[in-house]
This record gives sequence, structure tokens and C-alpha cells, in this order.
Amino acid sequence: MNSYATVESEEQQKRRWQIELEFVQCLSNPNYLNFLAQRGYFKDQSFINYLKYLQYWKEPDYAKYLMYPMCLYFLDLLQYEHFRREIVNSQCCKFIDDQAILQWQHYTRKRIKLMENAAAAQQQQQQQQQQQLQQSNGGEAATAGEAAATGGMMATANGNGTASAAEAQPLGGSVQRGEPGQAQAVIPQQQQQQINGLATASNIKLELN
Repeated sequence: MNSYATVESEEQQKRRWQIELEFVQCLSNPNYLNFLAQRGYFKDQSFINYLKYLQYWKEPDYAKYLMYPMCLYFLDLLQYEHFRREIVNSQCCKFIDDQAILQWQHYTRKRIKLMENAAAAQQQQQQQQQQQLQQSNGGEAATAGEAAATGGMMATANGNGTASAAEAQPLGGSVQRGEPGQAQAVIPQQQQQQINGLATASNIKLELN
């Protein structure tokens, strides 16, 4: 037995893609699922295999073309025999239809609330980051202020040391200046007065002679 694969033209592939897109989106209607179940389509193994094949629409590259994404949820449910059997019941179909309508009615409100919560969480995160940045900058400024204060205290201490050295020189004494590079001798005031008195006495003796 010879087997061969049918090669579709580009136009045929486009047509098949459009038909499958339309059919998959029809699965979002529970009443349409009830219609198929009552006519025995869900008992046909070929049709069940076709439903498995249609799961490629769950991939992002294809799902972006769906106008009614809820059809993917029902496509997943149709993979289970229990759901295919229960959807024949009109009461089950009506319950699912009512729940779907409620979901559509409140979807916008739920979506807005989710978006607001996400925006609030993002804003709170940004505020926390700003607070952390401000605390970091404040710590650096405090460190710089402490360093400046420490430098001022050191400068004040050096100034006080110079003043203390100047005050330590004897009051009323005289400094005997030597040549450059030699140590300078400090003569107390009392010794200076004695030296001056001896010099005066010598001058008087010389005048009397």
C-alpha cells in the first residue's frame, strides 16, 4: 500500500487556518458544545483526535489571534471523557453558560482591580527604593560632617598648643640672641638686673678714676 502526504498550497493552508481559528473560538460557547454532544460528535474518535490536534492554539504564536480566549479553557475540558459526557445534559450546559456570562460581566472590574493592585505595589517598591537611597545619602553626608568636625578640632588643638608655648616664656626675662643656627639662651629677670647693676658700678668706678 502506497502512502503519500498531501501537499497544501499556500492558499489552502490559509483557508484551513481561518476555518480552525473560527471553530476553536466557537468552543467558547457552552450551547454550541451541547449541540455537538447531542449529535454524537464527542463519541467519534476521529473528532476527539481533531480536538487534540487543535491544542496547538494554546501556543503564544497562535493564541494572540484569538478574540475569545475562554475557548482554550473549554478545549482543555473537552480532552476529558467525563466532561464530554456531561455536556450533553442541558442543565449542565445552562449552569456553565451562566457562569461564563458572570465572568464576562465582571472581567473588566476584576482586570481593573488587578491592574490597580499591581500599580500600587510598584509605586510602594519605588518609594522604598527612594527611602533607602535617601538614607544612604544622609549617612554619607553625616560621615563627611564628622570628618570636617574632626579636622576643625585638630586645627584648634594645634592653635592652642602654639599659644601655650608662647605663654610658657618667662615674664620680664630677656632673650639673648645668638648667631643664626645657635641656640638662644633665656636670661631670667633677676639675673638680668644683677648684670645691669654690675655694669653700672664699673662705669662709676671708671669715672671716679
